[in-house]
This record gives sequence, C-alpha cells and structure tokens, in this order.
Amino acid sequence: MEYFHTVKVLEQCQISPPSGSVPNTTLPLAFFDLVSLCVDPPVHCLYFYGQQSSTTHFMDSVVPDMKHSLCLTLQHFFPLAGHLTWPPQATVPEIVYIDGDSVSFTAAQSDFSFDHLSGNHPREAVEFSELTSQLLPLSSATTGIQYPLLALRVTLFPDSGICVGLTMSHISGDGMAFNHIMRYWGLACSSLRGETPSLLSDLLPSFDKSTIIDPHGIQESFLKYMKKVNITQQSFNLPSSATIPTDPSHVKLVATYVIDFPHIEKLKKWVLSRIIEKNKEEPSFKLTSLVVTCAFVWVCLIKAMEGNDDSVEHFNIAADCRTRIDPPLPVTYFGNCLTYTYATVNKNDLVGEDGIVLAAESMGNAIKTLLEDVLANAPNMLEVFFEMAEKGRLAGIACTPRMRIYDVNFGWGNPKKVEVISSSAGYGWLTMCENGGHANKGLEFGIALKKHQIDVFTSFFEDFLSSL
Repeated sequence: MEYFHTVKVLEQCQISPPSGSVPNTTLPLAFFDLVSLCVDPPVHCLYFYGQQSSTTHFMDSVVPDMKHSLCLTLQHFFPLAGHLTWPPQATVPEIVYIDGDSVSFTAAQSDFSFDHLSGNHPREAVEFSELTSQLLPLSSATTGIQYPLLALRVTLFPDSGICVGLTMSHISGDGMAFNHIMRYWGLACSSLRGETPSLLSDLLPSFDKSTIIDPHGIQESFLKYMKKVNITQQSFNLPSSATIPTDPSHVKLVATYVIDFPHIEKLKKWVLSRIIEKNKEEPSFKLTSLVVTCAFVWVCLIKAMEGNDDSVEHFNIAADCRTRIDPPLPVTYFGNCLTYTYATVNKNDLVGEDGIVLAAESMGNAIKTLLEDVLANAPNMLEVFFEMAEKGRLAGIACTPRMRIYDVNFGWGNPKKVEVISSSAGYGWLTMCENGGHANKGLEFGIALKKHQIDVFTSFFEDFLSSL
C-alpha cells in the first residue's frame, strides 16, 4: 500500500532539565505502576492545532520556544527524563534520574493533509505512524536494560497546522499524568510569548509515592504474577508499541464519533425507562452519562466485530484512586493510580433488543461495587485482566473526560483535534473525551476497526441515535 506523502525531519535533539537544577533521584515503582508494567505499551497522543506557519517561522520561532519551555517543564517533571531499570539490589523496578538525562525532541515537516488527519472521518491508522516517536530500550553492561520514558515530536504542516506528538511510557504515569505534563508544557510555552498563566504553580507535580499504603499485600501479589509472564530482574522485557500492519486485509481505520448532549439525555432517559419497565424499580446504581454512552458504544462495537454469538464479552472500566485511597494523594500526583472493574455480558444478549440496557446495568453495578472499596480486589487485578483477555473478548475505555485532553494550549488556542493512537489503534479499546474540549457539547469516542466493521458500527450508531 502506498501513501503519497512524506515527513522530513528538520531537527532532532535531546532536551534536559536545566543543568544542576534538580537532584539525582530514584523512584521505586508503586504497586499501581506494576500493573502498567505488564499490560500497557507506551501511549501515543497527537494534539492537532490549526496554527498556520511557514517553515522559516516554525524553525526560527516555534521550535525554539517549544524546546526552551520543555527544558523548563522538565525541571519539575524531571523523572521523565530518566530511565526505567531494575537493579539487582532492588525489590521492584525503579525510575532513575541522573543529572544530564534527557528526552528526545524532534521537529519535522509533513506534506500530508492536515485537515484529513485532524478530522473525525475514518482514516487509516498507518497514516499517523510518522507523527510520534518510539521509546527504544538501551542495554548496558553495568545497569542492564534501561527504558526511556518520554519522547516528543512536533510536526509542521506548512500554512495548515501543527501536530504535537507525545510518546510516554505508561509505567511512568496514567492518562491523568500524561495530560498533566502536556498542560504544563503548553502553559510554559504560552508564558514565553508574554502571557503569564497563573495555573503553572497549581500544576506542579508530586512524585511522592511514600504515602501509598498497601493494605492487602498487592505488591507481593503483582510481583508473583509478573514472574508468570516472565517479567523479572533477569528478563526485564516489557510490552512495546505494536507495529501497525500494512497488509490491506489487516488495515485498521481510526474514526471519531460524537454524541451531543441532547442525545445523551435522550439515551439516559430511554435506558432508565427500560430498566424500570424490566425490573419494576429504579436502578440501585447511578445511571450517569458515562455509563449510558459507554454501554451504547460497547453494543455498537460488538455488533461490528466478528465472533461467536455464545462468547462472553468483557468491558474494562478504570477508576482514578487519587482521592479514593486513605490517605488520599494530591490531585497533582504524577504516576499510575488506577484500579479496574469489568462489565460482563454474553454477546448474544448484548446484540439483542435489550443489549444497551443490559450493558448499562452491568457497568453501573460494577462501578458501584468498585467505588465501595477501590482496593478490595486489587491483589487479583492482573490475574483477572489476563484471564478475561484469554477466555473472552476484552474492550474498554482508555481516556475519560476528566483528563481534559483538550486543555493543552501552547499559545495557539486549544487543539482542533486530539487522537490517542496507541489506544484507538487496538481492537476493542475506545478513547472518550469531551467533544472538542466542550463538555456541554457532548462526548466524542475514538475507535479503530477494519473497513467493513466501521461501516456496521457507523450504521447502528447513527440509526439508533436518530430513533431516540
């Protein structure tokens, strides 16, 4: 398959925090981080800005500002300039920062269509492949394998737009974390242009993991399971970014679907009325916009995907634990802090007349149980995840509106479009955020499917919403 566009690298360099500004630091992973160690490849997030610029202005003004503001940002997010390693004397892997460590920064130019890539319509996932960087492990005779944690790439589409591509190891932080550093970097860059964002001090991160209490022996349980999947000090091999297939029979299309607020309200009322009609009482769980929209999109997804009608379908639901553990962590905590629950429904029930209702009930009840004690089932979290992935089909949400992924402003306004490619390019995994950064305009979902699956998904999605 041929793509008639090119990407030209204009500059590639390494960016460090200001020399001597932060101490050498070692951060042992918390048990929350160990989950991502086993199951999450690096995240690739693309922020598209409708900022017109010539190549000369881009290289003389835009790139220097972004490099300088990134240096200032890394003064506060300095562990991300370090590496993940597992020294022989350490119980768990560690993030190690040494003065002079750096992150990769690339400036590039593309002759592809900015409007095409930043749209909602189906686009081939491979078209995004040159807008992000890779995190390639390093091998040392003294320290063993070291994994970089962050790489950034800024691509100019001359006189059309700019794409800022983030690649970050999930071991260093969850979705709240990766958007945290992007928001800070954007504000730091804006301040170089004469703006004085007061939010910078409010966004200073906390890397302190010392207050995270392990009440159920979660770390020990995770370390035992890691041995089963061959992640040890002696064999420290982690999930990597999957290569995007170029065989036409396997090509995935990435598309975005929008549900506006009036349709969300109609969907919520429809689901509620069906639950009351079926059960003769109000649901015991909170029927939120998140629950009904995820239930609806899950059913759209299952209708579009092949599989045995007798199969069991699972939907992964994450809960941010920062304010839900004791003692709570600051909202600016930078790291992983998620636990998971699952909605489980047979496929033939999901695609039936009451599929959306059954999905909403399963999700709502699972969330209710999880929030009663977010760490109660944490020791078995890894084992359950792999068991469900092996015995059934596992879908899930990789981003939520709480992340505010559209609140990243480098001085050019908020993004025209944000794509989380590493998640949406995986079958069954959805991204969800506020529509174009405006919660009152509804929600948008990103998904990746084959061409014929996209057609089925789109047909059911549009037909059902129009019937409400």
